[in-house]
Amino acid sequence: MLRDLSQRGVPWAVATSGTRATAAPNLAKLGVPPSVPVVTRDEVPFAKPDPDLFLAAAQRLGIAITNSVVVGDSIWDVLAARRAGALGVGLLSGGYSRQELEVAGAFRVYHDPAALRLHLDELGIRR
Repeated sequence: MLRDLSQRGVPWAVATSGTRATAAPNLAKLGVPPSVPVVTRDEVPFAKPDPDLFLAAAQRLGIAITNSVVVGDSIWDVLAARRAGALGVGLLSGGYSRQELEVAGAFRVYHDPAALRLHLDELGIRR
């Protein structure tokens, strides 16, 4: 999905409540290029459910948070996205139910990143 976003010219970032040290192995496994902004817990005053991570990511991308889609797998991700003014999208990979993610404010909920990729048009992301 991340390669697809890049091919479409959609700017994206990673915002994680993990530290840089704990995030690094996962970023490497995902093949996140060095050019992609990464914001970690040790770079902002507060982690989720506060919006600081997502606000910093949008700032690094040079886009308004209100024009952003935040994808997360927890109610804390969705709540922080809502507090930031972004469109929150949930994934069922984090152990929370569809109902929990929707109650937290998710605009859409998908089974996994592959399902999200198939429905990017529902979020206004086009080729």
